[in-house]
Amino acid sequence: MDIIKIGGSLLTDKTIYRKFYQKKTSKIVQKLSGIEKFILVHGGGSFGHYISKKYGLPGDITEERIKAASIVKYDMADLNQRIVKMLNLAGRPAMGISPFFLDKNNSFSYGIVKKVLDYGMIPVLYGDVYLRKDSIRILSGDHIMSSMAQLMKPKRAIFLTDVDGVFDRDPKKYRDAALLKKYSTESVDFGMISNDVTGGMELKFRSMVNCRNFGVKTYLINGNFPERIEYIGKKEFVGTEF
Repeated sequence: MDIIKIGGSLLTDKTIYRKFYQKKTSKIVQKLSGIEKFILVHGGGSFGHYISKKYGLPGDITEERIKAASIVKYDMADLNQRIVKMLNLAGRPAMGISPFFLDKNNSFSYGIVKKVLDYGMIPVLYGDVYLRKDSIRILSGDHIMSSMAQLMKPKRAIFLTDVDGVFDRDPKKYRDAALLKKYSTESVDFGMISNDVTGGMELKFRSMVNCRNFGVKTYLINGNFPERIEYIGKKEFVGTEF
């Protein structure tokens, strides 16, 4: 069993509110539908980060943030159901699961994920808002990946994003950035990488390291070329192995 995350930058144009990449997402989902058993996690892109950033989520409860959280909750459910529908059409029954409903006694209960798997469906989790005490919080897809690695003990953790792997510096800003084919303890500089409301690339990187530390073989692949999943463990593989 694998756990797979599709980054929000692959699903959406993060600069335009609710701009969905229909064709690109369909291509990725079609490739993933051929994998025997997996849990899918996806980011929010402009469905989640745009309104969250505009109205200061996460944060203490205010009337404005309550309205914003309601919008984000709707938008993220909409994005999730688009992906669920694609899996269903590909012949893979899927079930969307929001962390909003998994928050129990100040922790997250993921028992429903195993239940969905046991019924032969694909659990499709995603980053979302949730309520705790006097604040509105956000659980990111990267945190969910770490939790799934720890609790489900999958064979592989695969992160799909819009870069070829982990670089020593942001490849979108530095032409001399070096791709790390296999990460061990190299230093990675995130200082100049702009963060989103869930922690940006640094959090994604830490999530990958956490998955590896839980004993899961972990890979970062450019999701614009989802066929690269087939080359994991082979000399043709392009990406970063942890």
